Amino acid sequence: MIHAENGEILHLSDSWTEITGYTAGEIPTINAWTEKAYGQEMTFTREVINNLYGSQEKVKEGEFTITTKSGQRVVWDFSSSPLGNLPDGRRAVISMAMDVTARKEAETELKRTLKDLERSNEDLQQFAYVASHDLQEPLRMVTSYLQLLQRRYGGQLDEDADEFIDFAVDGANRMKQLIQDLLAFSRVGTRGNPFEAVESEVIVQHALANLQTSIEEAGANITYDTLPVIKGDGIQLGQVFQNLISNAIKFRGDAPPQIFIAAEWREGMWRFAVRDNGIGFDPQFSERIFIIFQRLHTRAEYGGTGIGLAICKKIIERHGGRIWVESQPGSGAVFYFTLPPADEIESGMGKVAGNGRIPPPQ
Repeated sequence: MIHAENGEILHLSDSWTEITGYTAGEIPTINAWTEKAYGQEMTFTREVINNLYGSQEKVKEGEFTITTKSGQRVVWDFSSSPLGNLPDGRRAVISMAMDVTARKEAETELKRTLKDLERSNEDLQQFAYVASHDLQEPLRMVTSYLQLLQRRYGGQLDEDADEFIDFAVDGANRMKQLIQDLLAFSRVGTRGNPFEAVESEVIVQHALANLQTSIEEAGANITYDTLPVIKGDGIQLGQVFQNLISNAIKFRGDAPPQIFIAAEWREGMWRFAVRDNGIGFDPQFSERIFIIFQRLHTRAEYGGTGIGLAICKKIIERHGGRIWVESQPGSGAVFYFTLPPADEIESGMGKVAGNGRIPPPQ
């Protein structure tokens, strides 16, 4: 739109009239335009437009809501520039608008989605409270009395009764573990610590110390390359390493577990790998195993609740990374995940951990 100091509209582009539905004859002046397009906001809008005539450079007025001839509400982002003086001395301005209605609608939808997520998080926190208090307390009582029955009457009843008690105790213990794992899963995003620079090598060492008994019983050999300083929640990342190492030990083959951990710099992130020589699995299940409660084996074959890898995925995603796996039946598996570097590494103190390779275990 080109308009002059006395409010006369000198020119309208075809797109302006097409979008608004108003012809040049219907809006010959700024007063007519603002009355039709802005309604109750026309006085304020006229003041904004009048201030344009005194400007010596481009002005960005910002976003305004326009009412078209059909009654549709659209959002335009305005900017205007001076064109100098007309022959009669009036100052002229060209005003340009970009229709950002779709973007504003997307922003509104995003805000609505964020509010829904906030409500979901609140529900999740409420669930965590219930899981940690209301559910665990009666389960603790059931488990205690079942264990009391087992100790007091075990061997005094018939074999069926002993078996039934064993089943009940086992079920109660599995329910307890399930609730604790669900609680851990729900708290990844709500109970995490602030991110800070942490030594991933130290995190791995702590994880190995926690798994020392399992490592010795399985005869596992675990080695790792020089590992980098990263940015994250050390406690949660320790849980990731512990879960992956524990799985590598659990799903071992006939040979003693050989597990190797390495990291290399890839596209602005540290890419970690945890490689094992275990039983492996069909690659068609490489996505499924990260879904909560999804198992590739029966509970009789391998214990657990099927939540461990889902927790790993949630933790890595909280850190802005991703996790995936490559495997073949009988050929072990390699779990990869990416993590952001610590600030000092980002500033150029170092890029490659160790020799940057991820060799297979021997």
